[in-house]
Amino acid sequence: MKLHGEKSGRKGHLSITTEIFEVPPSLHMFDLCKAGGDTLEFHKFYKNLASGLKDIVWKTGNDEVKDDASVQAS
Repeated sequence: MKLHGEKSGRKGHLSITTEIFEVPPSLHMFDLCKAGGDTLEFHKFYKNLASGLKDIVWKTGNDEVKDDASVQAS
């Protein structure tokens, strides 16, 4: 699936490709990649999406350590 932004940013419309995988029926994984547009806009989109899904997203121990380091660096 491909998503396109409504407004044009500094480098054109943000374009994101997504792939959704069903591993077992109870687990879905998805991959988001910036296909076009501004990288900063993509990071804003990703952070907004991740914060909206925080209650249902499973993270590994390494991901939690990275998130803690990001918070401490801010």
